[in-house]
Amino acid sequence: MVASISSVRSVSVSTVVPQIPTRQPCVLALSNFQSYFSFERYIKQVFYFSAPGSSALKQHDDQEEEEEDQEQKSPRIDNHDEEEFQRLVCSMRESLSRLLVPYYPLAGRMRRRERLTTIQELHCNDAGVMVVAAMANTALGDARQCPIEHELYPEPRVTKFQCGGIAVGVLTCENILDASSSFPFLRAWGEIHRGLALAVAPSFDSSVLKPRDPPQVNLPVRDYVVAPPPASTVEAMAKSSHDAIPDRQRLFHIAPDRVRELVAEVQRGRFFSSRDAPPPSSFEAISAMIWKCVADVKDLDDSESMTYIYALSTKGPKRWSPEIPSHYCGSSAHIPCLAAPVGEIRKNHISHAAKLLRDDIQSATQERIQSAIDWMELHLRAGDLRGRQLPAAKLDFGWGRPRHFSFVLDAEPGSGAAILLPTRDGGRDRHLAIRLPEKQMKKLLEHQFFLKFATPV
Repeated sequence: MVASISSVRSVSVSTVVPQIPTRQPCVLALSNFQSYFSFERYIKQVFYFSAPGSSALKQHDDQEEEEEDQEQKSPRIDNHDEEEFQRLVCSMRESLSRLLVPYYPLAGRMRRRERLTTIQELHCNDAGVMVVAAMANTALGDARQCPIEHELYPEPRVTKFQCGGIAVGVLTCENILDASSSFPFLRAWGEIHRGLALAVAPSFDSSVLKPRDPPQVNLPVRDYVVAPPPASTVEAMAKSSHDAIPDRQRLFHIAPDRVRELVAEVQRGRFFSSRDAPPPSSFEAISAMIWKCVADVKDLDDSESMTYIYALSTKGPKRWSPEIPSHYCGSSAHIPCLAAPVGEIRKNHISHAAKLLRDDIQSATQERIQSAIDWMELHLRAGDLRGRQLPAAKLDFGWGRPRHFSFVLDAEPGSGAAILLPTRDGGRDRHLAIRLPEKQMKKLLEHQFFLKFATPV
């Protein structure tokens, strides 16, 4: 049975503000990493939990007889279930309100510092966070086919399934929080909801990534460009929707033994054959596989250039000095854009793409990143800037760890996107979410080298 949009209905909408009002006036400066997006972008995440209070949730049976039975019975959620769910949502709103006291910037609003500038700041005015409660007349077993996450724009949602399972969907503004900061926020929400004290207070001091005074662009800036701002976010989204090529998102599983085989395959290639070279990391190997396989399915000439865009955290060990504290809450990722001829990626062994990635990562020194920050500082008043191991399984509201986690990819129309996700089993067990135009996705699902390591979920 495939859940439809009509099977999900909202039952309440509310705005949650910090339990203790934020002292006013309160305005936070944003780092250049937070300001370089042309308009607000959102990270969409959905966590699926078994029924609160149950040790296990009955798995959905996909046999045709049970599908027909489900359709005939048209399952409904009775009033008692709805009242119980409303109490749960109320408790989540209360814990969120307490959490927003230390995380007060998330209840604020972005605004431009001056009328004729592109520099943005965060007005911490306690405007609040919108929370939507919804119920779904379908089973949690259908979650991976249910379009709940695609209904998440622009508010968070707590959804109860007919079987009692819970889905917690959250949107965070990528201008304010990147993925490395959104997960600590969600984990902290779980701690507060379970009655625990906040383990570490967040820091919103973006001066850790401030430009030099005066700015010094000592190295060429490859990864960012100046672009005119759209007339409005709404107009930009409308144009994107109008021009969009139909996309499809699929989830793949890469088991630990497949990761080991992929790393070994890369290491066997002549570009990684040097005895002195450290073995490829799982990130380098999987990224190289994505780059090579997507190059194969895209309708591009060998002479055309294809860019692999990835995030590089400045919080990494030895990445920044002085070291950026792990409790820093904000966008702190540098976005390298690595380009290469399509034919070069297609025709060479996978180790070639992996070597390009390794060299690019190693070249991302503090000076290279600092030059990019300083370059942004010089251009922020001239025009908007455009550029291109997440602990998901540790989120716990007291109902156990998530059974499933999904991340909705936001890709430029026709360009494609991918993200590597952990599974609840941890270690090298991985999920890989990929978004591609429909025709390209069909080719990827038939790509023998890709399917050797990645299994459709």
